[in-house]
Amino acid sequence: MQHTPDSLWLEILETLGESAFNDIYLRQVSPRSLNKASFNVAVPSDYTQDELENRYLSDITKVLSDRISSDCALEISVDASLAKVPETEKNEHTSEDNTPEVTGLNPNYVFDNFCVGQSNRICHATAYAASKDLGGEYNPLFIYGGVGLGKTHLLHAIGNCVQHESPNRKVLYVTSETFMNEYIDSILNRTSAQGFRSKYRKADLLLIDDIQFLQRKEGTQEEFFNTFNDLYLNSNQIVMTSDRSPSMLENLEERLSSRFEWGMVAEIDKPNFELRLMILKRKCEDQGFDNIPDEVLHYVAEIVTANIRELEGTLVSLKARASLLDEELSIDLARSVLNDTSTPTKERSRRRAVTPVTIQKLVAEHFQLKNGDLISAKRTKVLVYPRQIAMYLCRELTQLSLADIAEAFNRQNHRTITYACEQVEELLEDDETQKVIQLLIDELT
Repeated sequence: MQHTPDSLWLEILETLGESAFNDIYLRQVSPRSLNKASFNVAVPSDYTQDELENRYLSDITKVLSDRISSDCALEISVDASLAKVPETEKNEHTSEDNTPEVTGLNPNYVFDNFCVGQSNRICHATAYAASKDLGGEYNPLFIYGGVGLGKTHLLHAIGNCVQHESPNRKVLYVTSETFMNEYIDSILNRTSAQGFRSKYRKADLLLIDDIQFLQRKEGTQEEFFNTFNDLYLNSNQIVMTSDRSPSMLENLEERLSSRFEWGMVAEIDKPNFELRLMILKRKCEDQGFDNIPDEVLHYVAEIVTANIRELEGTLVSLKARASLLDEELSIDLARSVLNDTSTPTKERSRRRAVTPVTIQKLVAEHFQLKNGDLISAKRTKVLVYPRQIAMYLCRELTQLSLADIAEAFNRQNHRTITYACEQVEELLEDDETQKVIQLLIDELT
C-alpha cells in the first residue's frame, strides 16, 4: 500500500485507539511529508512538541516501523501559523450567514408518496408532526426498524417538507458514516475543523441516517454528543434512524443513547399484506406497469414479506423477465421469478434462517476452503474473492447492519464490507459470477 502523509497519520491515530481522535495534542498535528527515512509533521508550539514526544513517540515509532520501515523516524517541527485561524475561515464563520442551506435530500421521497399502513402509521404521524414543529414535542425523533422498511424515505420526506414550507431553514441530511468521515477529515486538516462544527451545529434540521454505525467509534461519538447538545439546547430539530432501538445499541456511550430517548422513539415494522399490496399498486402507477393482473400482485404481496425494497425489486424483476422473454405476466412467471413453485406458506416459514455462519460455511464448501479461512486475516488471492462474495451475501440476505457483518468476519471497520460489496456488484456483469451468486442464493433460500 502506498502511503501519503495524511493516510499514514490516520493509520497512526487508528492504531493508538479511538480516544486519540480527541486528544488535544494529537489534534494539533499537521502531516507534512513522508519518505522511507522520515515522517515529518508540524505542530503549533514547542510545548505541543514536548507533549507529543513524551506521550506518544514510542507508539508512533512502532507504527512507522511496521508500516514504512525500521529506519523511518518521526520528525517534528514547530509552525506557529498552525495556531492561528486563517482569515478566510474566520470571516466565513463569524459573519452572519442567512443563506438557506439544503444538503443531501432526495426530492422523490415525500410524504405524499409514502404508503401508510398499520406497521408504519405512528412513524409517519410523528415524522409529519416533527416537520411542522421543528424543535417541538418530537425532538429528538428516533425511528428504528429493519432494512428496507421506509426509514430513509421518512427522513427525506421531513427534510423536503421543511424545505418547501420554510425555504430559509438550513436542512442537512447525512449518514452517520458521512458524519464520521468528515469528522476524521477535520482532524487531518485542522483548518476545516471550525467549518465542520459550524456546518452541523448551525443546522435548523439535522437528519442523520443509520446512527447505529457510531457504535465502537468513541471519538466520533464524543463529537456527535457535543453536536447533539448544541442543537438540542438551541431547539433545533434532530431526527435519527437506526436498525434497532436506543436501548439495544451496544458499544455506545450511555449518555448518548439516553439522549436518543429524550423525545420520541418510534418503531417501523414489516408491512402487512394490505400494505404490501398497496405498495405494489403504487409502484405500478409510478412506473406505468398497467398490464400486471391483480392475481399476480396478490401473489407477490403474499410471498415477499421481508421489506419494501425487496417487494419493489421483485416487481421490477417480474416486469423485466416478462419483457425479455416476451411472456405474459402470469402466476407461473411470478413463481419462476420468485423461485417458489406454489410452496405452501407454512412450508416457506420452515425454511432455515440465513445467518453469517450458514453463508460462510456454504461459500467455503463451494470454493473448497476451510470454514475459518473466510474470517481469517489472510489476504491471498484465492481467499479474497470468496470472502467478498460471502460478505455480499450477508448484506443481501440478512438484516444485519454493516457493523454486525464486519464483526462476523472479524473485521474492525464496516467500510471493509462496503468495499467488498462494491467489488462484487462490479463483477456481477460477468456471467460466471452471476451463476455463482445465484447458485449460492438458491441453496441458502
